[in-house]
Amino acid sequence: MKLKVCIIGLISFSVLLISAEFSVDKAKKMDDFLRRIREKTKDAIYLKKMTFSERELNSYLNIFYLKRYSPEVKYLKLDLRKNNYVSGIMKVYLAGKKYEKVPSFLKDIEIEFSGKLECKNYRVRYVFEKMEINGTHFSPEILDEAFNAAQAGFNVRKSIFDWFSLLPGLKNVVIGYKKITVYY
Repeated sequence: MKLKVCIIGLISFSVLLISAEFSVDKAKKMDDFLRRIREKTKDAIYLKKMTFSERELNSYLNIFYLKRYSPEVKYLKLDLRKNNYVSGIMKVYLAGKKYEKVPSFLKDIEIEFSGKLECKNYRVRYVFEKMEINGTHFSPEILDEAFNAAQAGFNVRKSIFDWFSLLPGLKNVVIGYKKITVYY
């Protein structure tokens, strides 16, 4: 009985810690903004900008974005620095039929990373400088080669260094100390 009470207490405490770290209000602010500019139909003559705090970005990513678009990622915490430098921690859990061929030691991983965000021509990419998976350092370039080799039967191969289109309505993204500024 005492063990059950301790386990319930630990679970409750961890839920409180996570909820204190991420704010639904802050996440909703960013989600509403992105929805509004995505739905805007005509282009503006002048470039506008909106700045969000690191906490607002992390709240948005964990409460809305990951659940909608990347359910395998259970947790993501970014540390925004000057001059587009970003580091972070990501917890990934690969389960289900889609990932049955993935080795078991790769199904539950924690990735620590650092690098620089590059943005131009309405596209963005993250250039990894350091990467650590479950406490072991890996060269991002070697991981990219392994990722490429694993795609042997695919028509279109991907890279961890690929460029991606910005979300609809966005023109540019700039990272500063503990903040992100989006131009639209």
